[in-house]
Amino acid sequence: MITFVLLGVSALLALIGIFVLTDAGQLLRIGKTTVVVYFRFHIWIMAFSTVLFVVALLLNTQQRVLQPWMITVFAVFLAGCFLATKYLAPYVMFRAKQHHAVYKSVPDALASDYLQPDDTVYVVEYNGVAKTFPQKYLWVSHIFGGDYGGDEVVMTYCVLTNLPVPYVNDLEGKSMDLKVLAQTNNNLLLWDTSSGEIIQQITNTCELSSRKLEPLPVLEMTWKVCQDLFPDGEVLYNPFTNPIERLLSKLMPLDDAHSGERWMFKTVALDDARLPSKEKVIGIKNGADAVAYTRDYLRGRGVVNTRLGTKRIVIAHIPEHDIFVGFNRMKDGEEIEITDVDVFGNAGEHGKLERAFIYNGPMWAVWRHYHPDTQLFQ
Repeated sequence: MITFVLLGVSALLALIGIFVLTDAGQLLRIGKTTVVVYFRFHIWIMAFSTVLFVVALLLNTQQRVLQPWMITVFAVFLAGCFLATKYLAPYVMFRAKQHHAVYKSVPDALASDYLQPDDTVYVVEYNGVAKTFPQKYLWVSHIFGGDYGGDEVVMTYCVLTNLPVPYVNDLEGKSMDLKVLAQTNNNLLLWDTSSGEIIQQITNTCELSSRKLEPLPVLEMTWKVCQDLFPDGEVLYNPFTNPIERLLSKLMPLDDAHSGERWMFKTVALDDARLPSKEKVIGIKNGADAVAYTRDYLRGRGVVNTRLGTKRIVIAHIPEHDIFVGFNRMKDGEEIEITDVDVFGNAGEHGKLERAFIYNGPMWAVWRHYHPDTQLFQ
C-alpha cells in the first residue's frame, strides 16, 4: 500500500507544474503568486517527486507489487510531466524569437504581399532606427529582438491584454534572454533565463526583486500609415510557417481574443460596466497612480495635457493618421502646456518633445484589473 501512496504523491507533484505553468492553470484561475512561488521551487519539487519514485522502487524490490511495464510507464509519465512543465510553454508552444527575428525593408515587405493596408502594426523608434511589428504575427512567439543602432531592443506583446511593450535589453547592466513563462490574469509573465527573474509585462515589475524595467515608447497605426510615416524602416517578417504556429492561430484567432464579451480565461474583473470589457484604452501610470482614456475621448479633445504624480505627459490624437502619441512636457526643468504637436513631437515654439511611453491599446478589463483605482476619462 505504501508503494502506491508514494507513487500517487509523486505523480501529483509532477502534475502540479503542468497546471501551474501552462494555460491549463488559467482555466482553474491559478493566481500569479502561486505561479511565481512554484517556479522558484520547481526544481526542488521535481526532485522530491523523483525521490518518492525511487523510494517506491526500493520498496517494490521487497513487495513485488509493481510489474516492470508499470514502472516503465510511470517513469515515462514523470519525465513527460517534468519536460512539459519546464519546456512546453517557453520552448515549444510560444518560442521566443529574441535572437533570430527576421526583418525586411518596407519595399520588400510590400512586394511580398505580407500585410494588408488596414492591418494593425506597432512601430518602435530608437537610436534613429524604426522597426515595425505586425500585430497579427506577434502573438504566438510574443518576444522579438532587434538591433537599434548598436543597442538590442526586445519587443514583447501580450495578445490577451493587447499590449505591446518594448525594452532595451538591459537588466542592471546585464543582457536578458526572455522567454514566455506563463500568463496570469490575462497578462504575460516573462522569464529571463540569464538571471532567473520573472517580469510582469503590464506592470514592468521584476517579481523576485521588485526592480522595474523602463519600457520604450511604441506607436500603433495601420500598415498604410506606417508606409507613409516610416518608409525607410524595417518590418518584422514572421509569417506562421511551422505547424504549431498555424495550429495555435486556428485554435485562438486574434479576432476572437479582441472582440465580443467572451473571455477565454475569466481571470480579470468583469464587473465594471463603464466600458465594454474588451474596449481598447490609452493608459498612463506612475507608481500606484493610473489614468485611462477612451480613444473617443482623445479624438474629441485632440490634445490632453496630463499630470500624474511626477509625470507631465501630453497625449495627442493625430487625426490625419488616426493614431495616438505621448510626449514628455517637461522641458529644461519647466512644465510646458502643449496645444499642438505632430506625430514626431514637433510642438511649434516649444521645439521637439521627447516621446513618452503610453499604454497603447490594453483592453479595459485587464487594465482595470491591474489598476483597480484607475481614473477613467470617456
